Amino acid sequence: MNELPAIEVVYDALNALYHNPDPISKERASQWLGDLQKSIFAWKIADQLLHVKKDMESCYFGAQTLRTKIQFAFHELPSEAHNSLRDSMLNHLRQINEHTNTVIVTQLCLALADLLLQMTSWKTPIQDLIQTFGPKNNFETTHIWPLLEVLTVLPEEMGSRTLRLGANRRSEVLKLFAGSTENVLHLLDSCLTIPSSDRLIGVRLLRCFSSWVHLQAVTLHQLTSCATLGHVFATLSSHHSTPLLHEAASDAVCALLQVVADQENEDNTTQNGQLTSTLNELRTLEDSLVQSIKNLEPAYHLAVAEEDTEKALNYCRVFTEIAEALLHRMLESTKNNNGTMNTSNLFGLLDLVLTCVGHHDYEVAEITFGFWYKLSEDLYHANDDDRTIKFKPYIERLIGAVCRHCQMEPDHEGVLEESDDFAGFRSRVSELVKDVVFIVGSASVFKHCFYSIHGQNNLPWEVTESALFIMQAVAKNILPDENEVVQSVVESLLQVPESAHAAVRFTTLLLLGELGEWMDKHPAVVEPVLHCVLRSINDPSLAVAASNSLEAITSICRDHVKSHFDILLQVVSALVTLPIPTETAVRVVKGVTKVCSRLPDHQIADALHQLCKIHVDELTRICQVENQSKVVAKTSSDPVYWLDRLASIFRNLSVNAKKSEQHPCQLAITFTWPCLSMTLDKFQTDRRVMERCCRCLRFALRLIGHQSAPLLQPLVTQMVRLYNAHHHSCFLYLASILVDEYGSENDCIGGLISMLEALLPRAFQLLQEPQGLSHNPDIVDDLFRLFARFL
Repeated sequence: MNELPAIEVVYDALNALYHNPDPISKERASQWLGDLQKSIFAWKIADQLLHVKKDMESCYFGAQTLRTKIQFAFHELPSEAHNSLRDSMLNHLRQINEHTNTVIVTQLCLALADLLLQMTSWKTPIQDLIQTFGPKNNFETTHIWPLLEVLTVLPEEMGSRTLRLGANRRSEVLKLFAGSTENVLHLLDSCLTIPSSDRLIGVRLLRCFSSWVHLQAVTLHQLTSCATLGHVFATLSSHHSTPLLHEAASDAVCALLQVVADQENEDNTTQNGQLTSTLNELRTLEDSLVQSIKNLEPAYHLAVAEEDTEKALNYCRVFTEIAEALLHRMLESTKNNNGTMNTSNLFGLLDLVLTCVGHHDYEVAEITFGFWYKLSEDLYHANDDDRTIKFKPYIERLIGAVCRHCQMEPDHEGVLEESDDFAGFRSRVSELVKDVVFIVGSASVFKHCFYSIHGQNNLPWEVTESALFIMQAVAKNILPDENEVVQSVVESLLQVPESAHAAVRFTTLLLLGELGEWMDKHPAVVEPVLHCVLRSINDPSLAVAASNSLEAITSICRDHVKSHFDILLQVVSALVTLPIPTETAVRVVKGVTKVCSRLPDHQIADALHQLCKIHVDELTRICQVENQSKVVAKTSSDPVYWLDRLASIFRNLSVNAKKSEQHPCQLAITFTWPCLSMTLDKFQTDRRVMERCCRCLRFALRLIGHQSAPLLQPLVTQMVRLYNAHHHSCFLYLASILVDEYGSENDCIGGLISMLEALLPRAFQLLQEPQGLSHNPDIVDDLFRLFARFL
């Protein structure tokens, strides 16, 4: 833009942008206005628009333009123009009244804040703003709104990455803020006594307080003597506080508690056994905060009684934040616990947090999870049993409370969908329990949950299921030689009738799977558990749980289920009909493969052949279909569906074969090769299929090593042909596997070098194209690996 446009032209463009129904006109107007904002003329145009105040759209555009120019193009103005810009900005703020649009006010205040941060010649900006816009003797409050808004966004803009303040300027501004905190706090205190018709003035005041506290420029002494802090707690305690005001007060307390936490984490040392003055001030503030926050408990219970979940969430945030802020002090107090009131007060914070965990809404309880993670982490690293045991009663209450939260609705039918929000919450509960259970002991939790439901014939199904769910979370930690309760648990689980609620049966199956290591040491229960799982696997609602349990049993207890290999083969064959994720099916194949590894040597070859044949037959059928458009990813028509299963077989089979004897897996791999070769040819343009096929071949080659030599010539020939046609880098990776396996064989070296010579021209051709290296990172990686293997 080469010349200053007339103001009428700007109005026309804005009118087209906001009101013209023609999308092409809108696009042109948007482009033109964007160019205007980038030009040097934007300064003057924005100022004019704000002075004229024709309509809301033009005022917003003017304010937003001014903010953008100050933020990104302040360097365009000569230093002698800074004062003029500041005065103009202040004049615009003076025009704000209760009818001014909030978005415009925000933009103007952000613009002034960015100007203040960059204008080095303005030496006392905050004092000037307070003197200009602060309340006067006549209690004029018109300008308090923009004043509080500017003071709120100032500390926030300090952390803005788009505002390119140098380190020296940041340091200067921080000193300026530190020297102005007394003025700001005095302003906030004085605003408390001024009547105002603006219902949001209280919210703005608290947000301003939070912003300055978060900046950490306010001293501990200033905080303890600040009337606004008392007002914050009065607001939190008041039954009549509006939701916005209550949330702002909660944010203010949380900001303050973050400062306390940061101070606690600093190296506050003592001098000659006495607290330093700073630490003494910190302790005084902390003790005051503890008492003030404890006094909020009745207000929390009132919010619960009135089903005001928003306020309950706010209280929970505050209770959790102070517990986390003082966690270090709480832990230190356990070193020499003499029953002092101070230690009792600190541990009373845990009671507050647990009160929130008991809230009927699980979203309130979940707010506390971060604190419990932090507590468990600190106790784990401290590795002090005497300290840990003091927290045991609180963790027992925590686990009991989250167990109740995990109860489904009594009228819920079927099992929870994985995408359900409540299922997500239960998953997070499971992770939390696993993290904290060492404090109370897994066996203790396991027994407590079991005894709470054992023999209770009339117990609601959802209570039983939630107890089993918590038991499942800790079951893997149960020692394999445990002989007190697990036997009874397994027997009870095997007696769960088919008429039981589907969710109870689902969790029962998952729990049985988690007890795999215990069952491996107690083989008498393996067969009945296997039969229980196999009976359930064809039930659509239980198939996922049964499959997961089957994978665990076959992987861990493989020595005890090898006599059932024929039945397991039937399960593998039927996997395609089960409503389970592909990943789950692959894990089942993995478990059955591990059972195959435990068969007698003379049976492995035939067993593996049968296991592979299930997948080879399906792959062959897919390759014989003429129309590839019928291939649907992640279904049984997708070759990847079967290639991943084959890869799982070759990857997880573990056989000790003598080099002088034929490898028991060689025949199965030789049988599989024609199908894999056909797949490579049929889907040669599909990179995803090529990668999975090469992955399958990689595990097959690794499995039988040098005994794959008969496949070497046809494999290399096909690899070279397909790579030169479609340059899939996975062939380079597979070539490196061949070098690794056969590089030490003198008879193979010539063939491997010929393979390299055949692959390199096409690879180098791709890398020599414009941006070749950056566009083909996989080829670069795989070539480097291939060269390294040759060397």
